[in-house]
Amino acid sequence: MFTLTDICNIAIQIEQNGAETYFNASKTAENSELAKVLAWMAEEEKKHARWFKSIQSDKELTAEQMEMEAVGKSLLLEMVKNNTFSLDSKALKDTTDLKELIAQSIEFEQDTILFYEILLDFLDDTETIEKLKTIIGEEHNHIKTLKTLAEQKEFL
Repeated sequence: MFTLTDICNIAIQIEQNGAETYFNASKTAENSELAKVLAWMAEEEKKHARWFKSIQSDKELTAEQMEMEAVGKSLLLEMVKNNTFSLDSKALKDTTDLKELIAQSIEFEQDTILFYEILLDFLDDTETIEKLKTIIGEEHNHIKTLKTLAEQKEFL
């Protein structure tokens, strides 16, 4: 039902939503160390969005598939256009503890993974399924990075 382009468009939107939320929180954080981490997270989300923009399909679509792609894009983008899942901008702004900040970020990444895993059930094209699994892998890598950051910053 959904094409690789649909999946990439939704991934880009999710990453842009996260980047904007992290960036806004970094600008209002009172703790300078937390502001740095928030700004770093915003940049990470931007990197992911750029990576997703680089994914392209070599497959030519039929007229019917192009029409379905347009419908899929519209539906998916409407679902997540301003959605940050569990990433709450107010909670981020109010966070004063690095562990809590990282926990919130990990929860957002986990929500994103869950959303992508649900989308897998709507795919029938092998290439698109493999690319989405790659995207899911990138989100898992982000969680690993966050956990490493938490360990490194534990004594701040």
